Order: sequence, then C-alpha cells, then structure tokens
Amino acid sequence: MPGYFKLILFLVIPLLLVGKIRAQEATSASVAISVDLDVEGLLDGDIICTSGEGPKRCDSEYHVGTLGVYSENPAVVIENTTLLNGKPIISSGKAFVRVTNINGQIRTGDFVTTSSVLGAGQLADKSGNVLGVALEPFTNTESGAEGKILVSIGIRPAIVATSARSNLVESLKLALLAPTLTPLSSLRYLLAMVVAVVSFVLGFIYFGRVARSGVEAVGRNPLAARLIQVNVAINLVLTVAIMAGGLILAYFILII
Repeated sequence: MPGYFKLILFLVIPLLLVGKIRAQEATSASVAISVDLDVEGLLDGDIICTSGEGPKRCDSEYHVGTLGVYSENPAVVIENTTLLNGKPIISSGKAFVRVTNINGQIRTGDFVTTSSVLGAGQLADKSGNVLGVALEPFTNTESGAEGKILVSIGIRPAIVATSARSNLVESLKLALLAPTLTPLSSLRYLLAMVVAVVSFVLGFIYFGRVARSGVEAVGRNPLAARLIQVNVAINLVLTVAIMAGGLILAYFILII
C-alpha cells in the first residue's frame, strides 16, 4: 500500500503544481491538454496545426504539423493555468471533428486529413499525414458542405489502400514513406518498389542487347533483314511482358 500511495503522489503532485484536471459534460470521449492558442473564431472540432507563428487552425492538405482537435467539451481537461490563452486540444482518443466534402464523401473507416478549408478535415484519398479514422460517415452531397463526425484520432503518416492502383511514379512515392510505417507495411512497399524497378531495368537491358545484336546482324547479312526485324519485334514483346509481369507482381504485393 505505501508503494501505491507514493506512486499516486508522484503522478498527482506535478499536475497540481502546473495546472489542474477538470472533468465536465463531454461531447468528445477523450482527454484534452491545454495548448496556448491565441486564435479568434475557433469552432468546436477545428483541427489545429503548428506554424511559424505558433498553433493555428490548419489550412492545407495532409499537414505534417497536425497537433489535434479543439474541443469545447472534452471528457477531461488537463489545464495548464500558466497559459494565457490555453485551449483544450485532443491529440488521441475520440473527438468530433469538423469535416468538409470537398474531396469526396467520407465513409466509416476512411482516413481523415486536413484540408484547404480553415480548420476542417477532409477525406484522405492518397497517402500522407492523416488526423485519424472516421468512426461515422459524412455523406452530404451538397457542394462544399461541412459538418461534424466522430473520428478516432491517430496523427501519423498513412498509406491509403486505394493508391495501390495508381501509376508507377505514385507507387515509388509511397515506398519513400515506408520508414514511417509499421514494419510489415514498410516491407511490403519497399519490396513492391524493388520489384517494379528491377523489372523495368531488366527489360531495358534485355531489349538494348537484342536491339544492338539485331543491328549488327543486319549489317552482316542484309538479305536476312526482314527475319531479323521480326526477331527484334518478338523480343520487344517479351520485354514488355517482363515489365508488365513485374508491375503485376508489385501490385499483388501491395494488396495482399
């Protein structure tokens, strides 16, 4: 018992020295922490990001400096009484978030990220920094509509599954995000990138050798030029098949 008592004192006393914990009628089932936020016109559910001038409402897509969500009535607030403009910000847990449909309707389970609409989130339809995962849909079809939905807050870089169907350049960009992902996701995207690159390199090397040997053969035996050209065309098809096979294999690696 004395050990538990000391642990409780160790956890509680620092909070009493710098601030206080306040419970209240909640609209977000999470713990909020006071952040010095000197911003006018804040709305419940605004997404807050860092900037050179201090925290502000996010105003760009996939913002890498996302702090959390401003909530007027979180379940618990850890207040820092030394802050002049302390506002409750939720960085993990569940919170109601202002969202817009400018990037499409949001379904349950979709990633939500920041948007160009001040303080509002949007559907994340490509990989990048996200705020969290939608726990309920936002299906308003009116152009530029806004509302609030419950989001499981988990600020991190994320790979959006639908982007696996994108082109090679996009796949290479996704692979560059691999170090920020879980080990399994990192391995999958790095392996897909290696397979795609190797297939193209092998294809170009193979076709280059065939084309060079074909030109040399035509020079040595002009009468067989047509047969040599047919042989080069067949090898070109094989080269394309090698590249396509590599891309198909990379695609299956991404979706498994």
